[in-house]
Amino acid sequence: MSEVNIHRHQAPAWFEAADFGIFIHWGLYSVPAFAPKPVTGPGKHPTLYEQFKHQPYAEWYGNAMLFPTGPTGQYHREHYGNAPYAAFADTFREKARNVDVEAWADAFAAAHAKYVVVVTKHHDGFVMYDTQVENPCRPGYHLDFDFVGQLAKAVRARGMRFGVYYSSLLDWTFKHERIQSAATMLLGSDHSKQYRDYVWAQWHELIDRYHPDILWSDIGYPEDPRLPQLFRDYYAAVPEGMVDDRWSDYPGWMRHKALYPLFNAGGAFVNWRQEKNNKTAAPQYYDYRTLEYHTVWTGAPDYYEITRGMDYSFGYNRAARPSDFITAKQVRQMIANARPQRGRLLLNVGPKADGSLPAPQTKVLADLASKAL
Repeated sequence: MSEVNIHRHQAPAWFEAADFGIFIHWGLYSVPAFAPKPVTGPGKHPTLYEQFKHQPYAEWYGNAMLFPTGPTGQYHREHYGNAPYAAFADTFREKARNVDVEAWADAFAAAHAKYVVVVTKHHDGFVMYDTQVENPCRPGYHLDFDFVGQLAKAVRARGMRFGVYYSSLLDWTFKHERIQSAATMLLGSDHSKQYRDYVWAQWHELIDRYHPDILWSDIGYPEDPRLPQLFRDYYAAVPEGMVDDRWSDYPGWMRHKALYPLFNAGGAFVNWRQEKNNKTAAPQYYDYRTLEYHTVWTGAPDYYEITRGMDYSFGYNRAARPSDFITAKQVRQMIANARPQRGRLLLNVGPKADGSLPAPQTKVLADLASKAL
């Protein structure tokens, strides 16, 4: 274990017992709630460009709409004309006031969830609580009530642990060139001092306000020598807290567009090798590793977490088909297979804009509630 308490060899008892959790993706993307029919067959979209163009994750709507000939771009023009993505904010704020976090927490607890992780800011930059850390590029781009605090209270009142997701590396309100390759996703984000200070302040606000049991960063974290101090501050506030593994970044010299083709070629080779061996190199910072829509784990003895949506998206996708959804039986089997390997399942729900859970998702939760995991 390093000086900042990363790489736990023995997790707190609550995490050892936490074999099943609920992830929540809810935000502006829940207004259009659209992604094209998911990619289900190998070779359907053989390049990353085509995968981003036909993005099955509805929460990536703000990027997918930037492909004019793509299905999301066409859908946006047909339904919203030339309105910018940020125009969804007013609609979402109005609808979001209807959310019933007590009903959510009841459903999650009944389904035998041990913990809940909620998205507090996705890549679109909209903050899901009444933050006091103002976005310098888009002031007021947040909810006007403390949704995160209300949910935390409801979850903990039912004996579940509470964690926060935060998109650290990507924030499209600061910088957003269309993501269409590995390089544009991992190298093209904002690395300015202004953005680094914003992320630093907002992570500390989350820690100070909610004392989350899990810090769940996504994609990476903008290169910043203060990062180890962030972990020290977190563990001082939450000694039994746990940290995921998505805090990496690439050095500044790599972030030149002339090097993008080389980065993409190298990334394709690394991905091929990882898929062949079912093993990824360990990052510098983590208490536990994460798998996304994969279940094969070869990183023992590290703790790990499988995360996935109930269908092929995390955000609510109104275009999802009944056949796209996982069953309660499959959920139980995933948990049973992961448990002996120090693993757990973080299963996502994607509420509608008004906070209601779509019927196919409530069915899965109800079926899970019918018997013990």
